[in-house]
Amino acid sequence: MEGEAVDLSNMMLGEFRLLRKLGTGGMAEVYLAEQTTLRRQVAVKILRPEFVTVEQYVKRFRHEAAAAGSLNHPNIVQVYMVGEHNGINYIAQEYVQGRTLKSYLKRKGPIEFKIALHILRQVASALQVASDNGIVHRDIKPENILLTNKGEAKVADFGLAQLTLQGERISLTQSGMTMGTPLYMSPEQVNGLPLDARSDIYSFGIMAWHMLAGRPPFTGESAVAVAVKHLNEKPPQLSDFRGDVPAPLRDFIKRLIQKKKEDRPADFNAVLNEIKQIIRVVVGKEDSTVAINLPPKRPWIFDRSLRQQGPWLVGACLLVLAASASIGWGMRTPDLNSSRLQSIGSPKVPKLPTAAMQLLYAETNPQDEAAWIAAKEFPGNTLEYKARAQMALALIYLRTNRRPLAEATFRELELDPKLKADGLAGQALLAHLKGDDADARRLMNQVDSMKARLFPEVDSAYKDLHQRLGPAK
Repeated sequence: MEGEAVDLSNMMLGEFRLLRKLGTGGMAEVYLAEQTTLRRQVAVKILRPEFVTVEQYVKRFRHEAAAAGSLNHPNIVQVYMVGEHNGINYIAQEYVQGRTLKSYLKRKGPIEFKIALHILRQVASALQVASDNGIVHRDIKPENILLTNKGEAKVADFGLAQLTLQGERISLTQSGMTMGTPLYMSPEQVNGLPLDARSDIYSFGIMAWHMLAGRPPFTGESAVAVAVKHLNEKPPQLSDFRGDVPAPLRDFIKRLIQKKKEDRPADFNAVLNEIKQIIRVVVGKEDSTVAINLPPKRPWIFDRSLRQQGPWLVGACLLVLAASASIGWGMRTPDLNSSRLQSIGSPKVPKLPTAAMQLLYAETNPQDEAAWIAAKEFPGNTLEYKARAQMALALIYLRTNRRPLAEATFRELELDPKLKADGLAGQALLAHLKGDDADARRLMNQVDSMKARLFPEVDSAYKDLHQRLGPAK
C-alpha cells in the first residue's frame, strides 16, 4: 500500500463504511463515509500511505484530532473519533455539505462586504474559542474555511495547530521551522519565531483582504518570493480594488495585517468585538444576520463590487452558449438532456432570515433553480441581489434547454442603462447560436457604438465572436 494511490471505497474502518473519495490534501485523503452505528454521514480523513511510516507525520495527524477534538463550537468542524485500523490512521469528523471558501472565491470573485462580515464574524468566533483553549491554528486560509449550504462558516484542518497544555507549548515542528501557507503567513511565522493568537489574526486579516479584493495582497512566482513580501512590503491599498468597502472595515483589516504583532489587536476577543462594532457603525444594526440585508449606501449599479462579482454568472451563461451550439469555440457540446439540474424535483429551499443569506444559500447550491428563484423573489430584495440571481437563472435556463427564458433575462438586463451593453452582447451571442449572424452583427454594432465596459467574461466571449464574424456591415 505504501506509495500507491489506492481507492478505499467500500472498505470498513471500524464502524465507518467508506462510500467515495471526496478529495486529497497535503497529508490525507478524505472520504464520505457512513457511521453504521448511528446511521449518519461523516467525513473520514485517512493519512496517505507515503506518510504512514514517518513517525513525525503520524504524530501530526493525530495532533490535528487532539486539537480540533478538544473544541466544541458551531463554527468548528467537529471531530468524532480518531483511530487506526490495519495500519490505516484515520480521523472521523463532521461532514460539511457545501464548499470551501477558496472554491467560493474562485467561482465568485470578490465578496459583497456585508456577506464577508457575516463569514468573518463566524470565523473570528471560532478562532476566539480556539485561542481561549490555548490553540494557535497557524494555517488560516480560504481552503480551511468550509461554507455550508446554509451559509455557515466552519474552520477546519488543525493539522498545524500549536497547543498550550498546562502552560507549556506543544508543537510538532522543529525550532525555526516555518509551517503554513505563504500567501497568508505572518511575518513571525516566516521567520520561525514563537507564535501566538496574533499570528492567526494576521492570517485572518490577509484572508479578509482576499475575500474583498478577489486576490491575496501578496503574490509571487515562488513561495519564497511571497514570504519575503510578507516581511518587507506594504500591502496594496484595499480601496484600489474595492471602492465600496466602508472605511472602518478597510482600516480594521489594515490593522490586522500589521508587520509587528504588537500593532495588531491583542486577541480574537478584540477582533470579534470590533467586527460587531463595524457592523453597528456601517450597517446600523447589532445583529449581523439582519444587518447584511440592508442595501448599500450607493446605488448598486455604480458599485465596483457587482461589476467584479457578477461576471462569473454572465460569463458562465455565455460560455455555455458557445459550447451548446457546436460553433467550434474549442469546447465540447454538452448534452442538455443529461444536464437536468436540481431545480427539477428539488427539495424545498429553506426560507432564511435575510436576502443576503438567501443569496449565499443559492451561491452554495449553484445548480438549484429553486434556490435562485427564492433569492430573486426574496421580500424587500435589493436590485443587486435580484440581478445576480437573474444572471444565474439564465445559465440554468440554457442548460435545461429553455433558451427563450435566457434571452428574456438578457433583455431585462438591457433595460438598465449601466447593464445595457452586457444585455446586448448576450443577445448577439444568442443570435449567432440561432444562426442569425446578420442580427448578431447588428447587435454587435450597437455594443461597439456604446463604448461601454463589459463584464470581463462577457467581453472575452464577445471579442471571440468579433473575430469570427468580423465587423458589422
